[in-house]
Amino acid sequence: MGSFSRRLIITVISLAILTFMGIFSETSLAIISPDLMNEFQVSAVTVQWLTSGFLLLLAVAIPLSPFLVKTISTKLLFRIAVIVFIIGTIMAAFATNFTILLLGRLIMAVGTGCSLPLLTNIVLEETLPHQRGALLGIVGLVVSFAPVLGPVLGGVIAEYLGWRWVFLFMLPILIVSFIMGSATIKDIRKGEIYCLDTKSFIVSSFGLVSFILGLSYISYNYGIILILLSFIFLIIFILLQLKVKYPLMNIRILKYRMFSLGLITVCMPMASVLALSFLIPMLSQKGLGESALMASLIMLPGTAISGLLAPLIGAKYSKFGARKLIIPGFVIMSLSMIYLVYINIDHTTAVAGYLCFMIGAAFCQVPAQTNALNALPQHFNADGTAILSTLQQTSGAAGTALASVAFTYGVERGIVTDLGNTYILGVKYGFLICLVLVLIGFFVSLNIKTTLESKVAS
Repeated sequence: MGSFSRRLIITVISLAILTFMGIFSETSLAIISPDLMNEFQVSAVTVQWLTSGFLLLLAVAIPLSPFLVKTISTKLLFRIAVIVFIIGTIMAAFATNFTILLLGRLIMAVGTGCSLPLLTNIVLEETLPHQRGALLGIVGLVVSFAPVLGPVLGGVIAEYLGWRWVFLFMLPILIVSFIMGSATIKDIRKGEIYCLDTKSFIVSSFGLVSFILGLSYISYNYGIILILLSFIFLIIFILLQLKVKYPLMNIRILKYRMFSLGLITVCMPMASVLALSFLIPMLSQKGLGESALMASLIMLPGTAISGLLAPLIGAKYSKFGARKLIIPGFVIMSLSMIYLVYINIDHTTAVAGYLCFMIGAAFCQVPAQTNALNALPQHFNADGTAILSTLQQTSGAAGTALASVAFTYGVERGIVTDLGNTYILGVKYGFLICLVLVLIGFFVSLNIKTTLESKVAS
């Protein structure tokens, strides 16, 4: 780390903390979802909006990142991000009803959306190419650790202090981040002119919201109508991007086949992992009658091994290529979900199934992202990253929404037919959704080719 200035290191740490808090809040909330259902008397479909709404707002905000970075002072953008995040956190901590809690979460998402582009852009602007890997690698490890710490710490805090302390715990850490970043962040703007296509942004926002709302209420007629409406918005958005001079997203890069296929191999695991982070706490607390702490312990081995393996397997991409990592990853995830669907599930089998699933996910995550972006010529890097990031957040929200609908359907079906533990039946229906998602990813991965040399060729 000696080759980096002390100022840059503190800058990166302050931004990494903010990113960490966004992921931590997401994974720790999954653990306390059953507690929130009981306290606020809301359904599983409703409570999942604390995750889906957060991810959805991120997906809406990501296309704005070039505009924010190029037009707002870097330090001011950082301060706005932290202050907004803190306001949302305080609202959530002291929420007296579910509506205020959800509003607090959405405000937190706005703060995270403002900060997301800063970390990568600052590293790219303030380091030489051969230095970037070291800083981004450290940031990657921090980000990988957040899903591990979130469920465990969230479970402990909820067990002994109550769920509100999950939010209160974050406040002093956010204040430290604000002080560090305010003292060290430099402006990285270059005076570029950036024209924001407002029409495209509005259309994309309505389309994403309609899609996730439609999935959440797909069992009703208006859910189907919302999904159809989202496809109409998608068509309008595509036509706009092909017409305007400064497109919000450069959809022309979808002509690169390995990039388009790669998007699916990235999004299917993301949707499944987020769906499971919703289902496992439901299984533990509602189905098995365990505490929030025990729910976190079910997830700990899987999230820990995935966090450790992801950067290690990512480093093997250049040696083995995409297929030898991604295809086995999908096979492991598929077999794990089949096991969880058909096994007589208890604490031990849940730990084993989730552990194996997360090992498979680790084999897919970094190689799939790297392979997809490698399929593009270098001057399309920013466009590819924007599309990939948006679809990742959308797929995560969609996976959680579908899992909650399947869970609720299973519970209701169990009550009507008197099939024993209705909550376990509901979770099994959610597991079936995850199985379908990973099987889609598996069949697409059979057509993937390694793109290590594509940038040179282009």
